[in-house]
Amino acid sequence: MKIKRSKEKEYSINIFKYIIHNKILLKVFLSSLMIMIIFQTDYRGKVQKINLKFNSNGTFKIIQFTDIHETYLKNEKNIRFMEDILNTEKPDFVILTGDNIEGKYCWSKNSVKKAIDDIAKPMEDRKIPWAVVLGNHDNEFSKVSRKGQMKIYMSYEYNLSQDYSTVAGRAGDYNILIKDSRNIKPIFNIYMIDSGYYCLGGYGYIKKQQINWYREMSNKLKKEYGYRIPSLMFFHIPLQQHYEAWKNGKVAGNRNELECPQNSDKGLFSSLLEMGDVKGVFVGHDHANDYLATIKDIALGYGRCTGNGGYGNKNFKRGARIFIINENNTEKFKTYVKSE
Repeated sequence: MKIKRSKEKEYSINIFKYIIHNKILLKVFLSSLMIMIIFQTDYRGKVQKINLKFNSNGTFKIIQFTDIHETYLKNEKNIRFMEDILNTEKPDFVILTGDNIEGKYCWSKNSVKKAIDDIAKPMEDRKIPWAVVLGNHDNEFSKVSRKGQMKIYMSYEYNLSQDYSTVAGRAGDYNILIKDSRNIKPIFNIYMIDSGYYCLGGYGYIKKQQINWYREMSNKLKKEYGYRIPSLMFFHIPLQQHYEAWKNGKVAGNRNELECPQNSDKGLFSSLLEMGDVKGVFVGHDHANDYLATIKDIALGYGRCTGNGGYGNKNFKRGARIFIINENNTEKFKTYVKSE
């Protein structure tokens, strides 16, 4: 007895055979399948291991340290300054925005771990949740890859970093949710993105895959919670739009050097305008800049360089940027700089 196949089934089998025998189509098919698997299994990243929420007074405070440039030899001045700021400001969360360590002086895994231990201690001792993105110097000449370094950060009890990225060789595209003071639902969000290190012709840039990740995450959060969650975004290398904002926006702060922006603009700022959830983008990288400029209702700003190990203007004191968000109006935020 012959089993009759439906025309639809025969058509599907023939298409599959055609793909198998066509090498180009097969590569496209397998690549698409891999992307689908990645998005389905890891697009949201790992479960946030510490629940963050607004305080009973309705506020949430963040400190941004940037460009610490720690080495295997502990820089006592850097660490003491971090401790002083933490003791004074008493933040709810701390963000390190890249060039946390100096890769060329942390060549081995042991030296990388030693440097990270030193900059982790101020937060860990005080039981303050914290997270990082990497800069262009973190793994420069180091044997420890970006993913390897992120895994070290993730090993600390109070660290909320993640090593996921849509781009090979990068690590740290993730988000962190903050719930209301009653601990009911997320009302604020933080995006963290790896802006890369170097590329032909200049500094690294946020790639199209990462922008797609951001857009997909923004849509997923809206679908899950029913609204666009107001957000801040942090990475290391400034956007090309930072200079445009300085020229044409509402400006506060210092611009003591020319911007060294991402080498290419793949459309992140345009996506931020379209999605509408990100209210501010903050970076490091340029040690003598700490300005904040608002353009098209998005704040583009710098943290204040924290470390004494890198280049800089001797008259431009090291510091940190502080953010205060109020749960009654998460569309807005207050920010200021504290220096030595």
